[in-house]
Parts: sequence; C-alpha cells; structure tokens
Amino acid sequence: MNRLIPTILLVLFSVGCTDAGDPYVASPPDVPLAVLQAAPDTIVVGGRQLSLSAYLWRDFMPISPADGKPLVAVLTICAVDTAKLPASISCDAVWVVHDQEIWKAWLHAETPGNVKPNQISRTARDGPKWGPNVFVDVIVRVGDGSGQSRLLRAPHQWIERTD
Repeated sequence: MNRLIPTILLVLFSVGCTDAGDPYVASPPDVPLAVLQAAPDTIVVGGRQLSLSAYLWRDFMPISPADGKPLVAVLTICAVDTAKLPASISCDAVWVVHDQEIWKAWLHAETPGNVKPNQISRTARDGPKWGPNVFVDVIVRVGDGSGQSRLLRAPHQWIERTD
C-alpha cells in the first residue's frame, strides 16, 4: 500500500503537466468567464509593456459552404517600444468570448510576412461559426519564459466577413 501512493502521485503529476505540444491535450484549460473578462488590455512581461490586437474573420467566398467557414483568428502581441522581443516571451492559447460562450484553442505560428521584431503573431483556426459582424473579446495566455503566464485581453473585436 505504501508503494501505491507514490505511483498514484506520479501519475496525477504527469497528467497535470501537459502542454500545447502534447497530442493528448485537445484544448487549453477552462478559464472562468469572469477571469477572462477581468484580464487587462496591457501587461508588463520582462520589463516590456505588451498589448494585443486581433483580426478575426469568417470566409464566405464562393468555394465556402453556404453557411461559411469556421472562425479564424490572427493575433498579434506587440510591445509599446520598438526593440526586439526576447524569444522567452511566448503565447500559446486563446479564449474568444461571445456573449456567454467561450471558444478556446491552441495558437500556432504561421509566420505572416509583416511581423515586426517587437511583435509575436499567432493564429487559431476552426473556430465556431459566430457572426460574422459581431463583437467578441479575445484573450491570450502570455508566458514570460520562467514558467509564469498572464492573460492579455483585446476587448470588443469585430468578426469580419470575407466574400
């Protein structure tokens, strides 16, 4: 019995230490709506003041389904100054809030050509079919490289329609 307890603790610890790179973790953790809505629109990480901008759209081009394609979000974290961001600053997850609904997804680097040295750009695809032409709040998780993370919010973002 005494040997069983350390084994159980090891298994529980291993399950709790998964990340975006783990193929068994389908989506980021649940975060209460009130916590997401309380996230600030600027944060300081590693002495750098950061803000978030979001470009969200649903595609209704003729090759799309009649009800359009799912939501796509391109997110840019930007430092107020123009100095290059250190590689230790990262963002890996997004939560998009529409009314009381929350879509959460892992972020991916898709390297758009116009990213400046003081920016990090990430993309989330296959979101819900909200809107278009509605406002949402967008929240990302920003890591500082030392294991600490903070939420950063871009409130009142428009979901566009592309035709």
